[in-house]
Amino acid sequence: MAGSKLTVSVISPEKLLYSGDADSLVVPGNEGFFGVLPGHTSLVSLLGVGILEIRQGNKTKIVVIEGGFFEIRDNKVTILTDHGALKEEIDLDSAKKALEDAESLPLSPEKNLLLQKAKTRILAASR
Repeated sequence: MAGSKLTVSVISPEKLLYSGDADSLVVPGNEGFFGVLPGHTSLVSLLGVGILEIRQGNKTKIVVIEGGFFEIRDNKVTILTDHGALKEEIDLDSAKKALEDAESLPLSPEKNLLLQKAKTRILAASR
């Protein structure tokens, strides 16, 4: 399978975020990031909140992922995310406002998740 590409689909309930080929991926798994290259063994994994990097040659597409599922089989990758956004769609001011709002909440698991989502969007928009 040398020289082959990954066929990638990134889907949220709102829309198709990405569909195309890739040379490699860096995926935000539930337990940490992992890399994917053509020829990867079949795998299903939970996703965490983080930045998905879709690499094509010297270009990298950035997608914010907020949970969901990852599957690869025969170089076909399907990512179903609870919510996501392409880097170019992220409004930095809105992300900063969401961070301020989350910081003002009382300590709770929900606050931690909202902080993580806002910080991830700010990081992605700043890349």
